[in-house]
Amino acid sequence: MLEVIAAVVILAVVAAATVATVAPMRAKSEDKLAEQDIASLNAMAQTYYLEIGSYPRSIDYLVRENYIKSDDTASKARYNKLRQYPYDAATGTFSKTVTN
Repeated sequence: MLEVIAAVVILAVVAAATVATVAPMRAKSEDKLAEQDIASLNAMAQTYYLEIGSYPRSIDYLVRENYIKSDDTASKARYNKLRQYPYDAATGTFSKTVTN
């Protein structure tokens, strides 16, 4: 019985160490993904500007003109995530501060 308790304690310690290690890595990867999303959105807005002659009024214009795909479930989920980033139509720039 003592061996079983010792094994459970060891597994609990290993699990706690794993969670403590993975949580900061996840936050860092989410931060990097946000930076990549912003860079992609800003590049799309600039391309839109070069092709149309004005910045898109919103991210919806990028979807309407097929800069952002939104015709399947995965694409719609990504589009909904991208809509969280604030957009300045005057400068054609998206920012990293997410609105809830």
